[in-house]
Amino acid sequence: MSINKSDQSKPQHQRDPDLVNAELAMKRAAIKAREAARLTGTAVVIMENGIIREEYPDT
Repeated sequence: MSINKSDQSKPQHQRDPDLVNAELAMKRAAIKAREAARLTGTAVVIMENGIIREEYPDT
């Protein structure tokens, strides 16, 4: 039994289409949250490198 090299170069798994769409939806929601925060003068709470902080969007 031999292993065809072309079979080895194929990825073993594909990204789940639902996860791809969820990632896009999260990015859209983040943009909308920042816009709402900018309009109301409030902060957006984010976690970056395990640290929770408030970020005020540019006015």
